[in-house]
Amino acid sequence: MRRNVGLAIPLAALALLTACGGSARDTHPCTLLGTPAGIRVEVHPELAHRVAVATLIACWDAACQEGTLQLRETWSEVPATPGNLVMTTDTATATVSPDLRNPQTPETFSRPGFAVVPDLPGKPVHVRLVFKNQRGATLLDRKINITPQPTYPNGRNCSPGGHQARLTVTGEGSLIPR
Repeated sequence: MRRNVGLAIPLAALALLTACGGSARDTHPCTLLGTPAGIRVEVHPELAHRVAVATLIACWDAACQEGTLQLRETWSEVPATPGNLVMTTDTATATVSPDLRNPQTPETFSRPGFAVVPDLPGKPVHVRLVFKNQRGATLLDRKINITPQPTYPNGRNCSPGGHQARLTVTGEGSLIPR
């Protein structure tokens, strides 16, 4: 009887360690890499070209935070050919037919703006976007409710990073949550 008890304790400890740790191939390292909380705004190029100042105001729980968006233009340095994706410094891609481009003029793309909004929650948030031109005239003043989602920079097996949401602004000024 004593022999069985002496063997049972190490076997129980081994079973507990195996259940908690899994096999070596199933482990996924969680780093300290995080993601900022905020809202990404993609603006149609025709509208983005006219914007000098872009402001985003996010409100929840009777408090508001204001951020600015940088809607800069970037230029492609790689000539577009059929089947060749043109990459900008951000993530936007487009294919361009040689018939539709002028070889001496680089193609332009609007860069998405990102407003950092500390403590952005994972619940409905009221967002107001205001775009102004060089003269200070309002080009766009729209409101929308969105629900930011957690980000997982290290994968879903690790703790989430900051909550983020995405909006697209059409050429006509409509806001579309993504």
